Amino acid sequence: LKPAFYRGGAAVGKLRRDSNARARAHAALRESAECKSTRSSSGPPARRMTMLRDAPDCVTAAEELESALAGDAGSDAPLMATSKARRAPKAFPWDRRLVLGLAAGLAAAALLSAVAFRSGGGRATTSSALMRAHAVIQADAVPAARPQYWQEDDRQDSEQQNETIEYRPQPAEALGHDGRPPSPEVAAAEVAAWQLLHPGGDLTTVSDTLVADGAGAGPVDVADAFAANSTALLASHDETLCSGVGESCLTSKCCKEDGMQCFTKDLYWGQCMETCIPGPNVLDQASSAPWECKTLGDRAPGDPKKCAADGADCRADKCCKSGGMQCFEKDENWGVCRPQCTAGPDLFESTPGQWSCKPIGPRSPGAAPWVASKCAQPGSDCRAAGCCAAPGTQCYKQTDFWAQCLPDCKPGQKANEWDKEWSCDAIGSRTPSRADSPPPSAGKVGAWVEDTCSDEGQNCRTSQCCREVGAQCYTKNEFWASCRVGCDTAPDVNDGNKSWSCNTMGPKSWGLAVKDWPSLFCFSLFMPSSYEMGLMQMQLGKDAGIFGCDGHEVFAAEDATVGTSKDGKVIKIVLIPKIAVGVSQDGTAGNAKLFMAVWDKVIAGGRFRNYDWTLKVDPDAVLLPWRMRSHMVGHTGSKVYVVNCNKFPGSPNFPMMYGAVEIFSQSAMMQYAVNSWKCGQQLPWGSWGEDYYMTHCMDFIGVRRIADFGVLGDNVCTGANCADSYTASFHPFKSVGLWMQCWGQATAPPPTPAPAAVMVRKL
Repeated sequence: LKPAFYRGGAAVGKLRRDSNARARAHAALRESAECKSTRSSSGPPARRMTMLRDAPDCVTAAEELESALAGDAGSDAPLMATSKARRAPKAFPWDRRLVLGLAAGLAAAALLSAVAFRSGGGRATTSSALMRAHAVIQADAVPAARPQYWQEDDRQDSEQQNETIEYRPQPAEALGHDGRPPSPEVAAAEVAAWQLLHPGGDLTTVSDTLVADGAGAGPVDVADAFAANSTALLASHDETLCSGVGESCLTSKCCKEDGMQCFTKDLYWGQCMETCIPGPNVLDQASSAPWECKTLGDRAPGDPKKCAADGADCRADKCCKSGGMQCFEKDENWGVCRPQCTAGPDLFESTPGQWSCKPIGPRSPGAAPWVASKCAQPGSDCRAAGCCAAPGTQCYKQTDFWAQCLPDCKPGQKANEWDKEWSCDAIGSRTPSRADSPPPSAGKVGAWVEDTCSDEGQNCRTSQCCREVGAQCYTKNEFWASCRVGCDTAPDVNDGNKSWSCNTMGPKSWGLAVKDWPSLFCFSLFMPSSYEMGLMQMQLGKDAGIFGCDGHEVFAAEDATVGTSKDGKVIKIVLIPKIAVGVSQDGTAGNAKLFMAVWDKVIAGGRFRNYDWTLKVDPDAVLLPWRMRSHMVGHTGSKVYVVNCNKFPGSPNFPMMYGAVEIFSQSAMMQYAVNSWKCGQQLPWGSWGEDYYMTHCMDFIGVRRIADFGVLGDNVCTGANCADSYTASFHPFKSVGLWMQCWGQATAPPPTPAPAAVMVRKL
């Protein structure tokens, strides 16, 4: 279509000098509505021109326009001139010459639209014109999609004119009603035609503008100016020519979305983004190859779309600022950005409530799958990788020789006095959550979960949540659902061979981690009539020791009430039978039988199921629950118990579990609940202490042991240093004063380092 543009440009120059011909063309084209209707029909140019001539009310219009374009001398020369070379005109059918001259000559009127747009006419008029243009000559854009005789006609024309006609594919959304996209040239011509068919089209003004743009060099330069301006018009106002999200912008060099810029990755890919940081792009789902971040074209006008921040209502924005997040609706009044959402109650929230989890808008791009393996791992030097594997972290520079992935960084910070300060210069981009990351399986839950969610054996259709760690509310039928760790649709032998539908309701339980995760269930056996009652009451008043755990319980052979907790719960003793205590084989209390009774009570109560870890804690032990969680977090979910003392490394009995603080995972407790009878019947526990018994019982029933000598500092083992910030508990401290002294040392903030001494030289 380029030859048509040059011919049309020359025709415009001739029309400017022939006001009478121009007036006749205007009058003829405005003559009747039927002429306009016929002109807007689809089909190849020759066919449309034939229809124009055959329409009774348009015959005069066609003849007048043909005469105007031919000029007084009737020469074809002006129509055949080009800016690349002067060529001899070829024989050209009158109808085709008329259509091409009409399309290209009238296309100059598109500049009127551009001028109107710049002066405040608005984008709507231009877009409307383009839409109408697309519907008229959409078939002239892609040779492969056109009838064979059209392609042959184009080929002959190209050969005779020695011109290369370059066709450019358009985005799929720009397709017209025939399913074929318009070329920019045809679209520009049709916009001009539409403008001319309406009052106000002034070819004199258009021609003057073209001559001015072409430096007044005559018809050939007018054609050049016309081609350049029509292309610029489309590039500026037709968004379908620019690239959208996820599309390559190497060819278009422009972006549809406001405020976006085309950045290059390499010679083969470019994409529209708000910003680009050279190096690996953690949002690049295709590969870990670095981005060069060169800009192509201009940034799209306007401000980038504002998306909702974490914790904000996202229903209006319909998008999320953080990577890997999706806007989910709770109800008609609230929605928030989250990585995942399960319909039902949200265990995270501080108050109960049902979520519809209807997604609103698209998910924001998340970290690519390759990030976990290609980027720097926590604790490693991230300078070479330029990215971080852990979600929510950024590579920060300390010095020119070290950088590390951290959640945040403050310039000048240092972990120890002897460390070098951090410059905190960022390297690469922050790693968001992965778009395909699984839903979270752990975390602190709302306090309401303990009172609202259901236990095993209760109907959970209403609550749609469970207390037990790892349990899920499964439906049996339309009337009953229960919390179970797993569900099978086969007949249940434990339920009269009845079948379950096993549809899930609500989220899977994380247990009762109401204070933090992993959750701790702590209990003590004590004597209320001894000094131990004072220790327990003091701990309760400070919400310390076992009362700082997520769940707690106290056992005794005497009935008593310890007091009221800070959350208003009355702490009553769980009674156990009175059992005489002898002397063990190693000279300590032979209390295995006593604690076997306590463990039976723990199993019967069932509360251990709702927590990740169960801890038996002596009343005179100083327990710091938050430190204990940090020790156990890496083993949560495993079937393990902890050996905490290695006083005699050469002994076959060491390392072993000292009884001041005994630690068992939830699955270890489940194993003990099923098999404790084996230990009672098959182990010679009669002269054992309870810690020696539990160590051998756990080994006997197949629970794996792990060694952690930092969970307990025991003067009975290797010593207790209450100022040690790593140790999670200390023993023994048998008075309130001693207990509080150790507690104060263990919880005191680290001392402020003294300022460095300044040496003053005496002059």
